[in-house]
Amino acid sequence: MSKSVKDVAALANVSASTVSNYLNRPHLLGEGSRKRVAAAIAELGFVPNESARQLRAGSSKTLALILLDAWLPYFSDLSRGVEDVVRDRGWSLFFSNSNRDIEREMANLDMFEAHRVQGLVIIPQGLVKDRLEQLQGRGIECVVVGPTEKSDHISAVTFDDIGGGRLAGSHLVDIGRRRLAFLGNPHNVVQSADRLEGLMQAVAASENDTTVMTVTVTNLTIEDGIEAAEQILSMSESERPDAIFAANDMVAIGALNVFLRAGIRVPEDIAIVGYDDVPHARQAAVTLTTIRQPAYEMGRAAGQQLLEQIERPGSREVQQRVFGAQLVQRESTLGRFDACKESAPSV
Repeated sequence: MSKSVKDVAALANVSASTVSNYLNRPHLLGEGSRKRVAAAIAELGFVPNESARQLRAGSSKTLALILLDAWLPYFSDLSRGVEDVVRDRGWSLFFSNSNRDIEREMANLDMFEAHRVQGLVIIPQGLVKDRLEQLQGRGIECVVVGPTEKSDHISAVTFDDIGGGRLAGSHLVDIGRRRLAFLGNPHNVVQSADRLEGLMQAVAASENDTTVMTVTVTNLTIEDGIEAAEQILSMSESERPDAIFAANDMVAIGALNVFLRAGIRVPEDIAIVGYDDVPHARQAAVTLTTIRQPAYEMGRAAGQQLLEQIERPGSREVQQRVFGAQLVQRESTLGRFDACKESAPSV
């Protein structure tokens, strides 16, 4: 049988308001009252009804995180960064996944507003600026992670994807590759479009006779990388690229596995650069050169920004924090011997 605040109050010989203060404002109680209430709670096995308390207060001690594609390792690391920050400060965090679906994304925003969360972090798929500004007008603070529409009201934590693409392209050109292929979805994914733009900028700046082809992948998974590599293998040897820049590490690893099984040497025949530097990049059969995107650190930055906004609602400062790209060189472009000599990642 569940116990109530009144039961705790009776056993501790205090008022119900004293028990309420113990649960919500313990600093208001003297040491004796705190000890009696704590002992009563332990003896009765009392668990506060948090949902009821939140309804009475009209708000909650909860935040929300809306992911773009929860199944990708990058988003797992980013989620951990957000959660570590907010839980250390006593907040609960709800997760949801838009799965790159704009309607689902809007439904998630509606759901969290109905649940009276006090703030949310979102990695957006669609154009959400107006909706986020509306939520902030209703007291729900918002922070965007990733590419975002320009706003004078919404803070964002972003990554220099064009710079990352430029680093990847410059590296491939520097090691002598002249037929490059980009594996991504630049038509529907803003990050992919920016990474391809950076690649094209590097090629243009090189003044070499370098070509770039695009192999479109849909979901940025290992399976997508497998399909893209099989498409490349169907080309004649004279048409095949001698280097690949994949929009993320999972696509790169899928392609790498196909090439190795087909007897294609990496990097001798085809060099490969990924993106994100998830743990799989270091664990691949041929370790993967990649652009490091610090997902965990970006998640922490977004969580910290959100809490600052909640704690200072009347003096909110809109911030745009940009993380820079870093090239991590490994075997998939350097070869085993040269990669072993590499003492530190290139920036």
